[in-house]
Amino acid sequence: MTEEVEVIQTMLQQHGLVTRTQALDAGLTARQIERRVGSGRWVLAARGVYRHAATPATPLARLLAAWMAYGGMVSHRSAAALHGVDGYRLDVVDLSVTPGSGRGGRNGRKVHGVRFHQSNQLSLAKPVEREGMLVTGLARTVLDVAAVVPRRRLDRTIDAVLRDGQLRLSHLWGVLASHGRRGRPGCAALRASLEDRFGDERVPLSEWSRMVAELLAGGGLDYPAVEYRVHDARGDFVAQVDLAYPSHRVAIELDSARWHDNRESFVDDRRRRNKITVAGWDVLNFTWGDFADRPERLRSTVAQALDHAGPSRTSMG
Repeated sequence: MTEEVEVIQTMLQQHGLVTRTQALDAGLTARQIERRVGSGRWVLAARGVYRHAATPATPLARLLAAWMAYGGMVSHRSAAALHGVDGYRLDVVDLSVTPGSGRGGRNGRKVHGVRFHQSNQLSLAKPVEREGMLVTGLARTVLDVAAVVPRRRLDRTIDAVLRDGQLRLSHLWGVLASHGRRGRPGCAALRASLEDRFGDERVPLSEWSRMVAELLAGGGLDYPAVEYRVHDARGDFVAQVDLAYPSHRVAIELDSARWHDNRESFVDDRRRRNKITVAGWDVLNFTWGDFADRPERLRSTVAQALDHAGPSRTSMG
């Protein structure tokens, strides 16, 4: 039977699984599906998803069956395992779904073996495909994991993704900035872990500049120039600023106690700032607290400065 061959081919591509819709689309009837289940040839793996009895119920197959049945995105510990983060295996099934979507977990309904996480922020998840499933992006996955694992395991998770080069600090701070809202699970734990080990005193200025640049770009602004050299009208060098929007003549300086902790630095910084202002630039100053605790306000302030300056001003380089 042609339809039988098509269904078997589909199952071979999906770890022995097929959805009821796929089987019907291939030409099987509801009666034929029931016979296969009744004879034991097919096993019900999840709501509307069947597994061929000749294929094992592996952890990956169980996860895929749940995702095929309920949709959403693979998230939390399951996503960490699919991303290959050290210390995670497919020993739990975590799915994130939108509230009221009609998919698993609605109105508190439980589904055996599946842990549902309702989220209003799936549009921020930057999903990737793994093993045929939509999976939350790695930075979002770390944030989600922060909500469900002990602090020590979270610390090891952060160590793993940074050590392997899968993420940079800017990605982790960026996901906090984009998802930050009061009461959002995982934000407080992730922030505490980052600040304990990678706070202002341990983040190189160059890395912090990139983190702020990515925050601005992630919020819809153009990516600013990093470590930009400002010149006056005669072409003489004035100063190098941390970030800049040259076409608007808006400079951004990042203030840290590490680099500005004595009277000499205090005086020099203000003289330098005055020179930049005299050269026709607007200078914005932000602290680590502005970035870590008030990222949206930081981005909004820069946006307002750019709007005020207007896009038509010519850069003095």
